[in-house]
Amino acid sequence: MPWTTQARIRVGFWLLALVPIVLGFLGYATVRNLIESSEWVARTNEGTKQLETVFSLLKDVEVAQREFVVSGLEEYLGPYRAARRQTDEELAKLRRLISANPDQRPWLVMLDELIPQKFEEMEKTIELRHSEGFEVASQVMLSQRGFKAMDDIRTVIRNMMREQKEMLDKRTSQQRRNLTETAVLMGAVLVVNVALTWVLFWMIGREQAERRAEEQRMRALNLELERRVQQRTEALRRSNQDLQQFAYIASHDLQEPLRMVGSYVDLLQRRYQGKLDPEADEFIRYAVDGVSRMSALITALLEYSRADEVAAGEVKTLDAREVLEAALQNLKVRIDEAAAEITWDRLPAVHTDQLVLLQVFQNLIGNALKYRSQGPPRIHVSAVSEQDELVFSVRDNGIGIDPKYQDKVFGVFQRLHGREYEGTGIGLATCKKLVERQGGRIWFESEPGEGSTFYFSLPQRQPALVAHAS
Repeated sequence: MPWTTQARIRVGFWLLALVPIVLGFLGYATVRNLIESSEWVARTNEGTKQLETVFSLLKDVEVAQREFVVSGLEEYLGPYRAARRQTDEELAKLRRLISANPDQRPWLVMLDELIPQKFEEMEKTIELRHSEGFEVASQVMLSQRGFKAMDDIRTVIRNMMREQKEMLDKRTSQQRRNLTETAVLMGAVLVVNVALTWVLFWMIGREQAERRAEEQRMRALNLELERRVQQRTEALRRSNQDLQQFAYIASHDLQEPLRMVGSYVDLLQRRYQGKLDPEADEFIRYAVDGVSRMSALITALLEYSRADEVAAGEVKTLDAREVLEAALQNLKVRIDEAAAEITWDRLPAVHTDQLVLLQVFQNLIGNALKYRSQGPPRIHVSAVSEQDELVFSVRDNGIGIDPKYQDKVFGVFQRLHGREYEGTGIGLATCKKLVERQGGRIWFESEPGEGSTFYFSLPQRQPALVAHAS
């Protein structure tokens, strides 16, 4: 089976992605080698400079010692002591710099022996200058032993510097090779990318040409289909307007005939209940139940479809307690029937639309009343301020929800229980839509049989706080 142009394009994209990755791994190794060689070059240069520094300080120590021996002035011992201390510090730095180089370690051991010997000989000369005078001290200072110690140190340092230079040449050469390899590899990456990109553009251009030809053939063969596609596209652009139209139809054109059907079915049930056979009574009961559920579903859909319109209402600073009390008043009959206990903490002022907060409170408390456990419902409402948002919570002692349904419960028509609990599966979806249109979020925490706590947040645009106790 021959490959299509689209298949070739997909393969080309994979190659465009994979080839740079492979070359990138090679480039990483090359660049790492370049970095290592550069570090070795820098370390070698630094070691060479440190050797020069140590030797220069040794000469400073020797000069300061000679000046003291010649003059006998104690003021020359200050520079002598300072130069000795600095020599020890720089020698320690030298050890750290060349400790990783095994070739230099024997020379370093020799320096560690020669330099203390030289310092010891200098100290004895200084003591002789103090005790025996210039003649004795100068004879020791100018003796063959004194010159030999410095010559030995000079020889060791020169050998070390020679080896450092050889290493520097070798590492500089390696650095150049790494630079060349890196440049070649980067050039290869560039060439491969350019080539693959050009091939892809060529294949895409070919695909587009084939597609245009196919589109022309399709338009020539089926103009009616094209017209319907355009109408469908235009219909999608008017989705918001269609949604409002649906809300109008649901509230008037659908509700009225449904009420009429419901009235007649209810009349049938009242007049003929028990007068027909049991099967007919069951059919009538199904019809009454279906009409009731359809009416609730249309009402819920209308509420959901108007969520955008509700959320676009007037935003102002509200007393959250007053809105909660209004929601409880709307639910008074259900609260009394369930003998529910509802409490709340201090509730803040919130900057939002009143209908949004009212409807969210009403839906969440209504759900807590609906999905209750065996005992009377206990519902508690609270709110806390977190950074730039207010987080409200509605906690109940109901049947609870498995946390794995965190996303499902907020979907339209998503119900976790069968018909043992009435409802449409739209209430929480409406809450989610209302809260998100206000720039907030909604979630829950729960365990089956342990009750649930639903949280929703609203932006905290106004810092004002209205304090009320429950």
